[in-house]
Amino acid sequence: MITTEYDDSKTWSGLPAPDGWMIVERRADGLMWVRTVSNPISVIEDITVKEDGKHWLHVSVARQGKHKNQLPTYEEINLIRKLFIGDHRECYHIFPPKERWVNFANVLHLWSCLDEPDGVLPRFEGLVEFQDVRTGERLQKLSV
Repeated sequence: MITTEYDDSKTWSGLPAPDGWMIVERRADGLMWVRTVSNPISVIEDITVKEDGKHWLHVSVARQGKHKNQLPTYEEINLIRKLFIGDHRECYHIFPPKERWVNFANVLHLWSCLDEPDGVLPRFEGLVEFQDVRTGERLQKLSV
């Protein structure tokens, strides 16, 4: 008999398992989680090597229950990012051209390159100069 041990204390990417979430399915390439508090949400996380030869963390997010026909909110996606990808990694939500678009349901996907946690895109941040409409004062702010 072969016994496989699972570590339920961590996400597939190695972050601490989030409170209020439960693993409902173990796959060869990842885990499926369901939030057990508040509005139910499912998350599937997997790691694969893509065409660029790099390890990519993929996190799919879908609402469940009576809200399953609605896309997750920005706040929910941001929470998922923090819990399953981490604040220390850059991640992307991709809008591919129509010929590469795949949609099975109201599911959103986040991608993070584990080999380059600071990201693979150029830096878009910079100082933006603007005028405060109330005071007329010229200000600068760091923006993306």
